[in-house]
This record gives sequence, C-alpha cells and structure tokens, in this order.
Amino acid sequence: MANIQQISITHLSFTYQHDTNTVLHDINVSAPLNSIIGIIGNHNAGKTTLCRVLAGIIPNMMGGDLLGDIHIGNLSPTKNWSVLNRQTGFVLQDPNSQLSGLADTVADEIAFDLLNHGVAETTIQRRVADVAAQMQLTAQLQQSPNSLSGGQLQRLAIATAIVTEPSILILDDPTSEMDPQGRADFFNWLATIKDTTIFIVSNEIDDLCEIADRLWVLVDGELVRKGTPLEVVNQLNPEWQIGTPKVYQLAKLMDWSLGADLFPVNINQLRGCVHDQHSN
Repeated sequence: MANIQQISITHLSFTYQHDTNTVLHDINVSAPLNSIIGIIGNHNAGKTTLCRVLAGIIPNMMGGDLLGDIHIGNLSPTKNWSVLNRQTGFVLQDPNSQLSGLADTVADEIAFDLLNHGVAETTIQRRVADVAAQMQLTAQLQQSPNSLSGGQLQRLAIATAIVTEPSILILDDPTSEMDPQGRADFFNWLATIKDTTIFIVSNEIDDLCEIADRLWVLVDGELVRKGTPLEVVNQLNPEWQIGTPKVYQLAKLMDWSLGADLFPVNINQLRGCVHDQHSN
C-alpha cells in the first residue's frame, strides 16, 4: 500500500508509442508530500516526459510502454487518474498550448476551468481576482490573451493552473519567457506556497537552490542524483553539462566550505561560510 505521506517512484521506465528509444530508465526515488522538487538535467534528459507521467498525461492521453509504479500520496496517475487530475495543476512548456483559445479576456481565460466545473459566480470572481494579483495580471484582466507578452502569457498559464486550488502543481519550465525581475518574482511567490506538492523543471539553478527541498537530476533518461540542493550540487559531474549556482562557484573560488567538502549553494549558506571565515 502506498505511503500517503510520500511521493514514491519505483522502477519507472517509459518508451513512447512507435518509438524504439526508452526515454525514462528504471527511475527509483521518493520524497515527502508538500515538498518543492526541482527537476534538472541536460537536453533530452526526459524531464518533460517525467512531468507527463507525474500528471497522468502518460499513459492516459499519450500512449507508450510504461513500466513500474508511481504514487503521489495514495494516488496513482495510472490507477486513480480522474481523482488525481482534479487535484493537479499542470503548466506546460508552451503556454499557448495550455490556453483554451476561446476566451476574449484574461479574466475569462483564468475562469475557464471553474466555469466548466460549475463553480458559483461569486467564487469564480474571488478566485480570478486572487490569482491575477498573485501573478501580477490584475491590470491585464480585461485585455485579450493575444495582447500579452511572452512572460505575461506564462504567468497567465500559471494562473489557469492554480485557480482550481490544486494540491499538486507540476511546472515544466514555467519562466523561460520571463525577464529577470519576472523570474525573481515567480520564485519568491513559489516559496510562499504551502500544503502543495510542487514539481518544477527549470534551468534556473540559482533560484531552485534557494527554494527547493529536493533536486532530481536526469541525464539521458536516468536519475543520476537525488537529494537536497546542497547534496546534489556538490555531486554534479561536469560531463552532465548542468550549471551550478553562482554562490557555489564563488565559494569554490574562495575555498569557503561548509566542512566535509560541501560548498554552499544558496545565499544563507554562503553567509554562514563567510561568517565562519571571519570568526576564525
């Protein structure tokens, strides 16, 4: 029986239909629910495919050969997809693919899923206003989605995913079109989210190391590292071509370690190193 407090993936492998290349290879990992899990890796590592499996899109909407077992709490994407789907918000790499294309305004787009589920109008208005404020889209509520910038479209896609108040949030490269301030605002917002299991694919390793509870590293479909950002970044293989945080690079250059050959990966850890150096 699945541990209702755990995310559990056991011997997970997947090959797309009509393809001979296995995209995910025998992945085994667990983590507590309500964690922020950063998923990083090289090109064609299988990150998007893993997100699709976590969301149940594979195998319920996209076919292929799926082996192994996956549970998010007591729910399985393969056995309990209808229940899991109602509790999951999924943000795609391409925000245009996520939007309905039927809404005249940003407000209508955010409200689309709620309307389809028969949510009361007063509740819809409250939730739309709330998530628009969170995503800094209040001023754009009466604009057409077609008028938005790339970064605003990504924030709109996130708004449509969180307006249903999901307990599981899966974000596939959600900041690729955002400017530096937009990315900073997004990660600051993400760090405030409570009681939600969050999976996020991102190349923003500095930001991930500030907020993530766990990092999972995929290389060519294999899970090669898992653990806290501090543990994982200090074990990255240069051949994987995965960037390291600027904090880590500076600490290595200055030989500021946390002991046990661990170099800091976020600002607070760096401050601790600097303080210890000055104390000595």
